[in-house]
Amino acid sequence: MSQSAISASFFQRYKCLALQGIGLLCVALGIVGVALPVMPSTVFFIMALACFTHSSPRLESWLLNHPKVGPSLLAWREHKVVPTRAKWFAAIGMSIGLYMMMLSSAPSFAIILVAAIEACVLTYLIRRPSCAVRLYACSPHITATLVMAFVIPNLLVLYITRY
Repeated sequence: MSQSAISASFFQRYKCLALQGIGLLCVALGIVGVALPVMPSTVFFIMALACFTHSSPRLESWLLNHPKVGPSLLAWREHKVVPTRAKWFAAIGMSIGLYMMMLSSAPSFAIILVAAIEACVLTYLIRRPSCAVRLYACSPHITATLVMAFVIPNLLVLYITRY
């Protein structure tokens, strides 16, 4: 075996181990996210699936066949579906986190930045289909309305609590 082949297999082995470790960390964070309303869980399970896809077919199969998270991960993988329930939990969790930040001593620019990022995330989530049976593109008017329904109350609370 040549020196380059040995170093390539060495690198590949540690790459797989690193991806498995990151994937298991994401699974742990996803489990914590199930218990805490302000921390997302789905995104961590999606990241874990991506890590396992590139490192361990056994762990990938375990995650895809899991009775609780498996169906939603399969729907994400095949159709980029985000269930309506997950969208609502994400919006509620983001709102709770933003309200907690507003009540803290964080600077106003940081709160506005977080609100803008959360509005972008919410826009992305709303534009994803909610079920695999009815794949459709969300109307831009509906997206704008829902994002404004999220942003305006949060900015109003920011203004009331800060000034």
